[in-house]
Amino acid sequence: MTWLPLLVAAVLLADAARLRRRVAALRVLPTPPPRAPLRWDGALGAGALVVAEGAVLSAQTRRAALARGRDLRRLDLIPADLPVVRALDLARAPHDPGFASVVGGGPGPADRVVVPCHLTPRAHACRGRAASLRAAGLSPGRTVARSVCTLAAVLASLPASLPTDWGAVAVVAYCAVPYVVFCGTPLSPRDLHRMALLRPVLTPWTWWRTLAEGLPLGHSRRPAREKA
Repeated sequence: MTWLPLLVAAVLLADAARLRRRVAALRVLPTPPPRAPLRWDGALGAGALVVAEGAVLSAQTRRAALARGRDLRRLDLIPADLPVVRALDLARAPHDPGFASVVGGGPGPADRVVVPCHLTPRAHACRGRAASLRAAGLSPGRTVARSVCTLAAVLASLPASLPTDWGAVAVVAYCAVPYVVFCGTPLSPRDLHRMALLRPVLTPWTWWRTLAEGLPLGHSRRPAREKA
C-alpha cells in the first residue's frame, strides 16, 4: 500500500502549513534600548504583570509590554525561544496564556506578542505543560492521545509500504513538521534541530513527562512513611 505513507505525509504537511499560518501571524514586541530604569508609577503604562515561576523578563521588555498592554484587556507574552513541544501547543491553542501576561484592564481585546528574550525557565520542555494545556482549554490526555495516534500512523506506514521504501516518506514528513511550522516565523525554538531530527524517538518521552506531571506520587508516598 504505497498510498498510505503518501496520505500520512500529505496530512502531516497540510496540518503543518495550517499551524505555520497561525505562527506567522504573531507580531514581535518592539523592545526599546536600555535607557532609564524601569518605572512602576504608571507613566510607562498601567497594568499588572504576571510572570510564570522561573521565567525571566528584562526591564526593557517589561517597559515595552506595560506600554503596549495598557489599553488592552490582556497582553500575553510569548518567548521567541519556546521549545518545540510548547510552541506546537501554542500554535494549536489560540488562547494559550503563554509564560507572562500584562493585565491592563483596558477596553481593548486580548492580544499575543512574541518577545525576543528568554522567558521560559531553563528546565525540561514539558515542565508545566499539563497546567498550560488546561489553562488553554485543552485536555492533556487528549493532546497526548492525538500525538500517539499521529506517530502510530507514521510507524504503521513503514510495514504497509513493503517491499518498497515509500514508508520513509511519512517519517521524513513527520520530522519535517517543526521546520515547516517555525522556519522564517517569529518563533525560533531553541531545540528545533534536536526535536525535528529525533522526533520519532523523543516524542514518546514528552508523553510520559506530560502525563506524569499531574500524578500525585509524592502525596501517595507520604502517608506510608509517616506510618513507618
